[in-house]
Amino acid sequence: MKSTILPLGLLLTLFTVSNVTAQYFSSYEPEAEFVPLEAHNNPHNGRNAEEKPFEVDVITSDVNGGGNNQAQPGLFLHQSFPFFGNNFLNSFGGFGIGTQEEPWWKGPNVCTEKEEDEKDMEDSEETDETQTAEGSETIKQPTYGQFQFSLNSCVEKPNKYVCTRVVNKNGKKKTLTISRQCCHGYGRPRNAAYATPCEKIDIKDIEATAADMGAKEFVAKAKSSGLADTIKSSKNVTIFLPMDEAFNAYSDTAQSENNLVEMKTDDGMKQLFLRHVVDGEINLEDVGNEQVFKTHAEGQTIRINSYQMPLTLSREPYRYTANCVPIVKRDKLSEQGMVHTLSGVIPAASKNIMDLIRERSDMSIMRTVLENTKLSELLEGDKPVSIFVPNDSAFDKLEPHLRRALKEGKGCASNILKNHMLDLTFCTVASVAGAKTIAYNLLGEPMRFNRTKSESAAATATATEGKTEVEVEQPVIINGIAKIMEADIMGTNGVMHVIDTIMPTESALPLSSLMQEKNVTLFKRLLEASGMDNTFDDLDNVTVFAPTDKALQTTKWPQLLEESPEQLRDNPELAEFLNYHVIKPMIKTCDLEVKQLPTINGDKVRINLYSTHALFSNVMNRATVNCARLIHFDDESCGSVMHQVDKPLTPAKSNLLQVLESNPNYSKFLDLVRMANLTDLLANAEEDYTLLVPKNDVFEELEDSLPKEQSELESLIKTHIVNDVVCCAGIIPTNWPFVRSIESLNGHHLRITRDRRPKIQNAGITKCDGIATNGIIHEINDVIVPNSRKQQLQPQQQQQHHQIPEFSSTHHQHGQRPQHHHYPNADDIFGDLFF
Repeated sequence: MKSTILPLGLLLTLFTVSNVTAQYFSSYEPEAEFVPLEAHNNPHNGRNAEEKPFEVDVITSDVNGGGNNQAQPGLFLHQSFPFFGNNFLNSFGGFGIGTQEEPWWKGPNVCTEKEEDEKDMEDSEETDETQTAEGSETIKQPTYGQFQFSLNSCVEKPNKYVCTRVVNKNGKKKTLTISRQCCHGYGRPRNAAYATPCEKIDIKDIEATAADMGAKEFVAKAKSSGLADTIKSSKNVTIFLPMDEAFNAYSDTAQSENNLVEMKTDDGMKQLFLRHVVDGEINLEDVGNEQVFKTHAEGQTIRINSYQMPLTLSREPYRYTANCVPIVKRDKLSEQGMVHTLSGVIPAASKNIMDLIRERSDMSIMRTVLENTKLSELLEGDKPVSIFVPNDSAFDKLEPHLRRALKEGKGCASNILKNHMLDLTFCTVASVAGAKTIAYNLLGEPMRFNRTKSESAAATATATEGKTEVEVEQPVIINGIAKIMEADIMGTNGVMHVIDTIMPTESALPLSSLMQEKNVTLFKRLLEASGMDNTFDDLDNVTVFAPTDKALQTTKWPQLLEESPEQLRDNPELAEFLNYHVIKPMIKTCDLEVKQLPTINGDKVRINLYSTHALFSNVMNRATVNCARLIHFDDESCGSVMHQVDKPLTPAKSNLLQVLESNPNYSKFLDLVRMANLTDLLANAEEDYTLLVPKNDVFEELEDSLPKEQSELESLIKTHIVNDVVCCAGIIPTNWPFVRSIESLNGHHLRITRDRRPKIQNAGITKCDGIATNGIIHEINDVIVPNSRKQQLQPQQQQQHHQIPEFSSTHHQHGQRPQHHHYPNADDIFGDLFF
């Protein structure tokens, strides 16, 4: 069996090694004394400062950051990647590609570590949880086959080469990991060739190493505070040293503000130094993103983050931070351990993000909103989180109602806050001038970070130093709206940034604001006039069918709104009208079904779906509610969705029979219904019908030709009844051969089309969509005659010069096309493609 799987394993290994080799060769930073010649000729050194920015895409820490055992760094992906270079083809040494050279990890000064792990597969079987009608049950995944399977993979870094072999044999899983790396005191230069061996490096004590790296002041201050012996005796530690310039600035701030106790006493300075020290020699290439280390200061931790940088803007593919303080130089070995230098002093981080917000006097509103929405629990947890906190001044810019709703945790409060939160640690160093950076918030929506290129400002230094150019760091702008005023306030579970503006999101707009934005102004004004606007803003999990301004002009409400707005306040009739346009739950168009749904005032609305495609008639792409067509749809607010309709919705109070009885223009058709004993049919509440009703004047021309026998009369009436709801919005222009028909209760297929008006067989619809509790009524201008009565009626109709054209489901009665061809206009063709 081994021979059959070995080629696959080799190919997988080959691909993995080649890709990872290119990545890590380009990301290694050398020891200070190893500066390769090619660094002086690096093409990135002479890059054009005016290069156009490009996207820096963000992926979540779960994908790229890994856990504590995952060494792959990075939070961001960029477009360009130096795939070739660094003797790339040598990665395939031994396979006949490129020049074969002995890899460095087979050369001298390489130490090997071997680790074995063996598990019984029966004890480590994975389980799946499956939902059943009774709840959830756990199902064991079986182990298939009793055979040997092995998989080899290798990863190469500048100073380490790790190969892992996993063997499954007869139900046992054995993992063998072999790590080859430069022995202690040896290293390889950055961008070294494939075969460059490990060479001895000069290891100095911490004081000399700090001086070489430009960070001697911090060590000197710690020694003068009584830590000289502690520093000298330290072994196998990692020390994060602030650069001299950064530490001096920190000291000056402490003296001027007179509020940093740690700089005033020896004990304070000791604690400051100890929170920069952790156990173990930590090479940043072996650290997973979001990995946290305990420091030698009690209760203090350091969180390491790594952010991938675009190589067109940075020589280094990654930027590392310690508690959001950028790491300047890294992985320098000293006698005491590993040394990294920082661009600032690591701030104390002993409280979670929520506690930091509670301490701030300028975040009282944010604290209240977080607690009322229960999102405070997220900021008190252990998982990494970033939050961009609007201060109280930012909340003061909001409309009073929205500010009140947020403080009470109602309406859109939860969505608005989630629009300001990330489930990862985002330090501002991740935003690079000249590149666009994107992260995805808790709503799954993108947050776009942009930092303009720094402008050089002439700064006067000492007389001996003359003038120097100092870069002025520009603030980070989020979504082109909010500016980060205070950055990188570190907590134990993430980071907080203070912003000056609340960032809006469509999914977090209150319903009234969404209506204003989508120009549903008249419906919004009626809500305000009735005093129901706040009630609608507080609705959750609802669907609103909002009539357009044009549609509402057909009602009495706009006139009352202009002439007597005081009559609309707490008006029960208006309240019923407005509530009839709201149903539960929230339903987008992709989830609409043909059914009746209850509104929030108890009455029902009827949803219907139709196709406007001539060929694909089973593809439903038009929706109606009570025969009002959805013309703009799926606009989301917090917890609700709004669809605009072209007619106002009015609740049906009567069934089809009652509608006939209440309209004197339908009395002759009603008489025929009674003569045919079909009154119970039209009063049936269990079915939905479309009733085609000719007006009285139509029957005056045909009175002598109407059937006398009950069976024929019943057939005539049933020809005018369809056991389905066919709204006028569902009738579209059609021409042969793409004709459409509906089936009446007596089995006749009636052609439907649209000319200047909707037509059913030979009759034009003169009045559409009369709503009843069990269907709809269309008023028509002719009698639809069943086939059994054609020959009897046609001679008299011809004498009266009233020809009734008869259609089958596919062609004209006489086998001829109609003389007038009516083509759909542009609105019918293109405007009907989607609802």
